Amino acid sequence: MRYLLFICFNLLLVPSLSFAEDNAGSLGLKKMVVVGTVPGPDLWKVTNGENVLWILGTLSPLPKKMKWNSKPVEELIESSQAFMLAPSFFASLKGIGFFKKLSLAKSAIGIKKSPEKEKLVDILPEDVYTRWLVLKKKYMGNSKRIEKNRPIFASNKLFSKALKKTGLTEKTGITKKLVKVAKKNELQIIRPRIEIDLADPKATIKKFKKTELNDIECFTKTLDRIESDLATMSTRAVAWSYGDVKTIKSLPYTSNKGACDSAFFNSAVGQDLGLAESHARLNQVWVEHATSSLEKNKSTFAVIPISYLLNEDGILRELASAGYEVQPPISLIENEISEKM
Repeated sequence: MRYLLFICFNLLLVPSLSFAEDNAGSLGLKKMVVVGTVPGPDLWKVTNGENVLWILGTLSPLPKKMKWNSKPVEELIESSQAFMLAPSFFASLKGIGFFKKLSLAKSAIGIKKSPEKEKLVDILPEDVYTRWLVLKKKYMGNSKRIEKNRPIFASNKLFSKALKKTGLTEKTGITKKLVKVAKKNELQIIRPRIEIDLADPKATIKKFKKTELNDIECFTKTLDRIESDLATMSTRAVAWSYGDVKTIKSLPYTSNKGACDSAFFNSAVGQDLGLAESHARLNQVWVEHATSSLEKNKSTFAVIPISYLLNEDGILRELASAGYEVQPPISLIENEISEKM
C-alpha cells in the first residue's frame, strides 16, 4: 500500500534492464530452464583504505525457477555494517489513512485507458499495429480488452506474457532475499532515493487520466525486444548466473527503457512532479550514499542493476575519480577455494 500514490505511473518506473542481441528471433523459442544450483554472479569491489564496498549487479529477467548459491554472498552481508539498495524514486503515504488509500485506488480505475477512449488500432501506425496483432496472438491469444489500453501499458503487458512463456521473469526475488539477510543481521539499510512530492495525489491521478502520452516509440521498441531479443535475454541470464561478465559485456542489446521512461517523465504530469530533472540525479544520489558509507563503514554490501556497472561513464568511474580503488568482478567461490588451498 505504501506506493499507492504512485499507482498512476509505477509500472513506468520499473527498470527494464534486461539485455539482448539482435539475431535471435522469437519463433521457436524453448522455455528457459536452468537445472541445478548455479554459482551466482561475481561482485565488484571498491575500497577506501581498509573499508570496502561490495557491489552485486542484478539482472532482470532471469529464469523463473533458477537457484543460485547465495551462501558466500550471505556470509559477506553478515559481516557487513550496511546494505545499500539501488537508486529509486519514492513517494510517502504518511498521514494518509486506510480509507483515503482505498479512495485513491478507486480513482485510479481506468488509468490505463486512452484519454479519448481510442483503441490501439486508432493510435498506432498501420505497420506497427500489424506487428502487434501477430505478437498478441502468439503470447496473449485473442484478448480484446487490452486493445483499449494506452500503448505503453499494452506493450508492457505483452512483454510480461512473452517472458512468462519463455520461462523468464522480471520478479527475480534476488534483492528481496538479500534484504531479509541484512535485516536479520541488523545491518543499516541505505535507500538512495529521490522523494517525489505528491501534494494532491487524487488530483495527480485525475490529471494523468486526461494526459496524452507520447508513447508510440516506447510501444515500438518493446515490440522490437519481443521479436528479436528473447533468446539473448536467456543467454545473458545464464552468463549472469555463472558470473560470466565477459559474455554479458559482449552481447549488444536493445532497450525500450529510455523511450518508455521519456514517455512519462516528459508528460504534463511527469513535468509537474519534476521527474524529467530528477531522473538524471539517480546516479549522483547513489554515489553520494556509497561515498558516505565507504568513509564510515568497514564493509558495505550493495545491490544495483548491472547496467549501472557496465556503463563506462557510470557510477564506477565516478567512484574511481573520487580516489577509491575499483576492482573488476570477483568470484567469491573461487576466492573461497583458493584461500583453502
